[in-house]
Amino acid sequence: ALTGNIGSGKTAALDLLVSLIQDSGITALRFSADEENRTLLERDPEVRQLIRSSLGGDCYTPEGLPNRDTISLRISSDPQARKTLEGILHPRLEKIWKPLAAAHRLPIQTFFVAEIPLLYEKGLSSFFDKVLVVGCSDSIRKERLLKSRSVSAAKANEWLALQQPQNDKISQADHLLWNDGTVDTLSRQISGFLRIFNKS
Repeated sequence: ALTGNIGSGKTAALDLLVSLIQDSGITALRFSADEENRTLLERDPEVRQLIRSSLGGDCYTPEGLPNRDTISLRISSDPQARKTLEGILHPRLEKIWKPLAAAHRLPIQTFFVAEIPLLYEKGLSSFFDKVLVVGCSDSIRKERLLKSRSVSAAKANEWLALQQPQNDKISQADHLLWNDGTVDTLSRQISGFLRIFNKS
């Protein structure tokens, strides 16, 4: 499993890890909780109804599309709203990835690689053989949020403050990928991890 705080580059690390495993001739099944969350928000009628009824009808547009700014504002300003949203989404995510993780514990020559941001917060690390934390300097994570999410500095600070401290996750991880640099630097770190993993 891959985890880490917002803006650390988990998706880039996930894609590189899967690609490097496949380049070695081994099948790797990829799962991204962030991507599945977006799919649930956009396409699942039950999720849409639950969010509207519990967090407010304005969380969706009249066309039925998620109003991400409204949802973000609600969960950043109201801890109970955040718990409610997680209670709607996370059980549905687990129904997808838990059977896949269990199946890949069998002695088969494939990998199941999952990106799960709240892995430690939800006590899910035991489902995986190894956990990699993608770490990054706070200033760079904030800069990435400002660029990629087009949010204000104040909003970026709110999002960064919502999550479990990065050092807590690093202290629990089997391996740390430090992602302050280039994609090539990250790729070399992942290659080094795979060499160690294969020897073990």
